Amino acid sequence: MKQRTRKVLPIRTRDARGMSGRDGAIDFAARTAALSNVATMAGEDHIYRVIELVGTSEKSIEDAIGSAISRAGRTLRNLRWFEVARTSGHITNGAVAHYQVTLKVGFTMEGPH
Repeated sequence: MKQRTRKVLPIRTRDARGMSGRDGAIDFAARTAALSNVATMAGEDHIYRVIELVGTSEKSIEDAIGSAISRAGRTLRNLRWFEVARTSGHITNGAVAHYQVTLKVGFTMEGPH
């Protein structure tokens, strides 16, 4: 009988850009931790604050993300990354009328350590 060999895929891989799952989605929390480790090795400690934002748009999901990040950038400094936590929308007469995207946004804290 011929013996079958089975290819085993890694569940997670690490590289310079961070961690990703089989589907290629980036784990931004892991990426932030990895970047923090790199910064610590260079002699700099970075503390990140994570907040939740909700962006909305009648145009697209990308526009909803962009408007949330743009608005946050007017009042928050040192924005570093975002993660889409939830995507939803509103339907009117069988068509998408409104997009709503919930984001987790990370930024570097300032001040003495």
